[in-house]
Amino acid sequence: MSQAPRRRWAFTLIELLVVIAIIAILIGLLLPAVQKVREAAARMSCQNNLKQVALGLHNYHDANNVLPTGGERKVTSTLYLMGWVPLLMPYIEEDNRRKQIDSMATNAIYTLQPWRATTAAVNAAPVFTTPIKTLVCPSSELIASSDSYAEIGGATNHLNQSALHYRANGGSPTVGLVEGTWGRHQWWASSGVIYPGSATQIGDIADGSSNTLLLGETSSAIGRTSPPSGWGGIQPWTWGFYNYEVVTNPPNPQAGWLTLDNKMVANPIGFTGTFFTNETPFTSNHGGGGVNAAMCDGSVRFLTKDTPLATLQAMATRSGGEVFAQP
Repeated sequence: MSQAPRRRWAFTLIELLVVIAIIAILIGLLLPAVQKVREAAARMSCQNNLKQVALGLHNYHDANNVLPTGGERKVTSTLYLMGWVPLLMPYIEEDNRRKQIDSMATNAIYTLQPWRATTAAVNAAPVFTTPIKTLVCPSSELIASSDSYAEIGGATNHLNQSALHYRANGGSPTVGLVEGTWGRHQWWASSGVIYPGSATQIGDIADGSSNTLLLGETSSAIGRTSPPSGWGGIQPWTWGFYNYEVVTNPPNPQAGWLTLDNKMVANPIGFTGTFFTNETPFTSNHGGGGVNAAMCDGSVRFLTKDTPLATLQAMATRSGGEVFAQP
């Protein structure tokens, strides 16, 4: 007696299309949620970076009774020098990197110019090109650490050097503005906490440490012309400042500075128009375009893109006596 043929189960074409459509809908629903979770994690990581840098600055202050300066006035020869980052390295678990830098030359942080070095052995050294995780926002779209000029005479390697996405508060142009005579890009302010020639103590912050900016996020170049005018783009930590006083004859204290690792607050958050070198705006690739900022008391907060410029500038002065609502 023959057996009845076994019935085979299978999807019809319509059923298969329905299943595929359901899967596509589920993926469409899940992807935005996954992206939001990922961005939230990146923003929290960015905030933690700022917290670590702020803590490092406080530890530096405890050891030296002053915050790092935004420009060394004692420099008389080399110009494209490193700024506050190598000073902070022993306080952000980068002591080995600092020791390697010190081994490269006598008074290395005051003599080496890794950003503008004329030999690849210096500007391409791993100590300058290997990222410092604490200084890099994971939300940044920048593969290279800089959105500024690619080179000067073929001598620079700064597009491959380690990024700096957190800039010190150099003050507001509304208070203590110094109009550098060398040119408009060389104007700077003395009203912040880390600026050319500064020697700020926490006790000098008369407006209150919880009301005064210490660091702000500058981690994105989305939407603006690249490279921007002057040296106002996002530079690596390997160039901190440039003192025009030492290139004038006779030296002129009013000649001006380029401030790369500290900036005046002259533009709104996310500003994409033309700006001068010392006025690079706060930027990020976070959802909504707001930025993370660390205050002088070590706290970290998120500033939305619609924070008024007047409020930002009030937060940038250490003793301006402004009255403003906390954002």
